[in-house]
Amino acid sequence: MNTLYDIAIIGAGPGGTTTASYLARAGVRVLLVDKAKFPRDKTCGDALSPNALKVLGDLGLLGAVKDFGFRLNGVRLVAPDGNEMVASIPQKAGLVDYLYIAPRYRLDNLLLQHAIDSGAEFKPGFKVSDIQVERDKVAIVGKNRKVTSSFTARMGVIATGANISLLKKTGLMSHSPKFAVAARAYFENLTNLDNLMEIRFDGVPIPGYGWIFPTSATSANVGAGFLKKSRNLPITARRVFDTFLAHGPVQERLGNSKRMGTVKSYPLHMGFSAARTFSDRLIVVGEAAGLVNPFTGEGIDYAMESGQIAAQVLNHQLGRGDFSSRALHAYDKKLRARFQSIFVWSTHMRGLYMNNWLLNPLIRAAGKESFVRKSFIEILLGYCNAGKALSPHIIYHVLRNF
Repeated sequence: MNTLYDIAIIGAGPGGTTTASYLARAGVRVLLVDKAKFPRDKTCGDALSPNALKVLGDLGLLGAVKDFGFRLNGVRLVAPDGNEMVASIPQKAGLVDYLYIAPRYRLDNLLLQHAIDSGAEFKPGFKVSDIQVERDKVAIVGKNRKVTSSFTARMGVIATGANISLLKKTGLMSHSPKFAVAARAYFENLTNLDNLMEIRFDGVPIPGYGWIFPTSATSANVGAGFLKKSRNLPITARRVFDTFLAHGPVQERLGNSKRMGTVKSYPLHMGFSAARTFSDRLIVVGEAAGLVNPFTGEGIDYAMESGQIAAQVLNHQLGRGDFSSRALHAYDKKLRARFQSIFVWSTHMRGLYMNNWLLNPLIRAAGKESFVRKSFIEILLGYCNAGKALSPHIIYHVLRNF
């Protein structure tokens, strides 16, 4: 007879494993499945914001991340015209004033092992093809080594990242959202790195940016991404990446460095503000719910925070035995309270400022005015919603710097 789990989670990225850890620590019987075998690489910028580090600290994993991650104490922004602005990480109550760059190969495996150690059962190499919602349970159907099997649970959690096939099958998504696309590679033998997260708006199509995120004193995660407004655009993430690397100032920054491994491309699902996040016996966490910031591309923190919220709501509903859509609306309500204004205003900010005409004076103003600089960095880190960038005070300083 098949085991009936309390919660079955599909996807072992940061959203899925964080959900699993919190639930398993509370004594919930958790099944976690993923199509990959771990450790596995995951294409990403690898940046852990202070908010992400707070969740890792709550899980007891911050020390482990510091062992393999690289600490950054500030941000460098480069405007389309080449003008630069450097800022430290602002102090905020309850948060550290630094970032870490932690390759996902290590981070995701750490989070997975913690979920297993907390009591979750993990089945790797299981590719889910369907979720069947029944009156009193869900059936997770898939294949491992071409052998079809299924698992049952009282509730299901979809944490499949940018892969939207299960969302469509379950009716949680009716049409494909717009995606941003990005490409990245690791480079070694760099000689002029500092402890700054470098975001560059030069040498890339707008809306988009390139980045150089140090992973050590001599290596970095280097990438570029942009919002693909139409599926018919011939431009690709790899082409944007190659153009970024060929840009003169970027060539100078990278010097005689050597690329390690291949260039990998990936999509980014940023549609949270209009996404469905729940239905009967199902909820959606992390990037599967569109939780990738539409201005910055930040996603790890949002995935982990959504996992915290999911575990809290699911644990409560397990106690009540109510997994109806009406009951699970509480999850969506909590997500909206935490993220909705950030996403709505970040989309507005992207629409207003993501052009050469305004990015250049914005970064010039940030370099000169401490209030503008601090506000911009707080927006990038998710400390406040991006509506702050539309305040009369900031717009006044931007206009002064044309």
